[in-house]
Amino acid sequence: MRKIFLALFLTAGLCSAQTADVTEKQRKNDIVADPVLLIAVPLANISYERLISENKGIGINAMMLLDRKEDRFTQFSAYYRMYFGKKYASGFFLEGFIPVTTNSNDDYNYIYEESTGYYYTASVSKRNITTVGIGFGVGGKWVLRNNLVIEASGGIARRFGDRDNYYFEEVTGKIMGGIGYRF
Repeated sequence: MRKIFLALFLTAGLCSAQTADVTEKQRKNDIVADPVLLIAVPLANISYERLISENKGIGINAMMLLDRKEDRFTQFSAYYRMYFGKKYASGFFLEGFIPVTTNSNDDYNYIYEESTGYYYTASVSKRNITTVGIGFGVGGKWVLRNNLVIEASGGIARRFGDRDNYYFEEVTGKIMGGIGYRF
């Protein structure tokens, strides 16, 4: 009888240890990049997310405009997500995010020459505007075979800052149509 109980306890212990190993070995990091914006705009759009539990994650998204001919734009957004899917950290999600945005614009000062009737560029100065905001987003994330991740999401945020500034825009956004890897 003792041997039977001992065998049952060992079997139960092994089963519980195996289920604990499965949850501990769950991959908890996602990295996703948006190839469409990289080709079309060009805008580098990359996200990293650390999965806290089966339905929660925190992360950071970086968006950087790569075309130096235009005004410079950079945005880093920290976010918190809640997932509503059946699989581990996948499916439909809602997120709250805090964007920190920097715009760099060139200010041109002109001088009017009365004899010719033309304006000439007197000087060029750079103006950097950094703002912080708060926003809300929705999306979906799907984990496929071999830990391939596909994400489609978007959000909108209100920026706080100098509203009297000519270059200030009160609203910013965040979008991701990317592919990545869960590790």
